[in-house]
Amino acid sequence: MGVIAVAGGTGGLGRAIVDSILARGNHEVLVLSRKIDVAKEQEVGARFIAADYSNVASLVSMLEENKIDTVISTIDMQQSLEPDLNLTQAAERSSVTKRLIPSMWGTKYDERIESMFSAGKGKMTLLRAVAKTNLEYTAIYIGYFLDYYVAPHVKSYMNGRPLFLDIPNNASATPGSGNTPVGLSYSIDVGNFVAALIDETNWEKENFIIPDKVTWNEFVKIAEEAKGVKFSVQHDSIEDLKAGKMSELPGYEKVFYPTLPKEKFGSVLSIYGILFESGALDLKPAHSLNERYPDIKVHTVKELVTKAWEGKK
Repeated sequence: MGVIAVAGGTGGLGRAIVDSILARGNHEVLVLSRKIDVAKEQEVGARFIAADYSNVASLVSMLEENKIDTVISTIDMQQSLEPDLNLTQAAERSSVTKRLIPSMWGTKYDERIESMFSAGKGKMTLLRAVAKTNLEYTAIYIGYFLDYYVAPHVKSYMNGRPLFLDIPNNASATPGSGNTPVGLSYSIDVGNFVAALIDETNWEKENFIIPDKVTWNEFVKIAEEAKGVKFSVQHDSIEDLKAGKMSELPGYEKVFYPTLPKEKFGSVLSIYGILFESGALDLKPAHSLNERYPDIKVHTVKELVTKAWEGKK
């Protein structure tokens, strides 16, 4: 039995991973958190460990004192890359830590995506730092999260952050033609695959989870059928996207604008639109965790959207 630490395990994808590892019962699970919340610790069912992500030496001591052999990071890198870089450095310096799953997730990042926006640059910077270590590591790619469109109406620890399709307000601002497939992963499924993978030895440097794929046009139709309502649909051309122009949706003001200024959000959204339309989220690896673990169920978009929105006008 190993000791697995999940950074960011109090919520979101991290919490889903913690749940899945606990359910398998093969490892001790610790949650790394900036501060200890006793009530949350009892709710999660795993021991919380205080982590000072600004102090590498402190992180090394924490890893060694708790005999943590595997670190899984689900830290949100939108605010700062420092926590993940410091955690990577600490894992490398720790005498007991041997394995790391960095906070990559999403699509497979490359130099093209890196050049387009800061999130891509941050992910590539992290991956290069991990690759320079002597740790056994794997980057896991999952597409985009379906949870953003179905939470909180189905089980999920993630908050709704829906791009392009505003199901509550029956509207869509579809990037490009809307005919390019997009892989949409359910975080609970991702957690199950990760929990299975950590039982393995000799990880590949990268692993893929192939989720259910739909085009944006199909996604809109699924949502319309679930709600029994016709959506207002707009299409933004690639030319408009490249010019930084993107149609607004009613839900953006409530979900995104409080933390990201409207002007900055618009430019980021346009980049995502280009990525989605170009097929960056249509993962096509030679091998996948789905093939390795065929008994793990992958929920479909239609299944979860129907469960979340059926009959809701």
